[in-house]
Amino acid sequence: MSSIFGPVPSRRLGRSLGIDVIPPKTCSFDCIYCESGPTTRLSIITENFVDPSQVLAELRAFLSLRPNAADVLTFSGAGEPTLYSGLGELIAAIKKDYPELPLVVLTNGSLLWDPEVRRRLLKADRVVPSMDAVTAPVFLTVNRPHPSLDLEQIIEGIRAFRQDYKGQLHIETALVSGVNDTPEELSALARAMESIRPDKIELNTVVRPPACTGIMGLSQARMKWAASFFSSLSTEIVGVFESHEHDFGEEQIGLRILETVERRPCTITELAASLGVPEKRVEQESQKLQEQRKLRKLRFDGKLFLCPP
Repeated sequence: MSSIFGPVPSRRLGRSLGIDVIPPKTCSFDCIYCESGPTTRLSIITENFVDPSQVLAELRAFLSLRPNAADVLTFSGAGEPTLYSGLGELIAAIKKDYPELPLVVLTNGSLLWDPEVRRRLLKADRVVPSMDAVTAPVFLTVNRPHPSLDLEQIIEGIRAFRQDYKGQLHIETALVSGVNDTPEELSALARAMESIRPDKIELNTVVRPPACTGIMGLSQARMKWAASFFSSLSTEIVGVFESHEHDFGEEQIGLRILETVERRPCTITELAASLGVPEKRVEQESQKLQEQRKLRKLRFDGKLFLCPP
């Protein structure tokens, strides 16, 4: 499978061209809300999963054919990007070739206590570590970390990265109804954020089918209430993706649909906006893939998502 996928419709970033350098579901967390499904390989060992030159060649090939297809390049996917030992080398090479494209790294932040991991991220334009909980019982419930990880060490790692890093540091907090949305946990999170002073806090919630059944997101009203705990900092409630017109071609639509939904479930509307094709075309192609048992539909929170089988 190619390391380049999408563009993916991102509620935060617009058309995000994904760079996935981690084998599927290799992660240091096994978050209950993860839209990529349960972690199958829980690890904190960094490895050179793919040659950086190969990833760079795939990116060059994609952007040479579709130079206006993406608003941003994003290290993300179905695993934890900082587990990739070649991350620093690859980030530097991409910024040399494409200085005009913002480069974002989405990370769970669990390895930022390691100075070498922090160093690898320094040339990214924006780094977005997660911080879903700062009390041990809630952390264990919502993130289900590798047993060797220590919550205080993780928080200190994010704080240390803030001191070293000159780019934009956003912290994402994913709120799960009845788990980490209590006044006590939100107050504790706010205190931790104030000590770190990120450029922005991104409050997120569960909007796609999660790894665990019974997990639900917060209503808009509840999200606004949660945001009030972070009033001393720049805080944004992540909104809804808006489509953009662009020149992404219609070739290999079925393959693009599969590559996208393997990383995150999407609605037909989101896929049509991301791929730059009519919704009817996405419906036709997705129906073929369902008949081939390569795709399935799943209803979550009143919306119909296309997901892996």
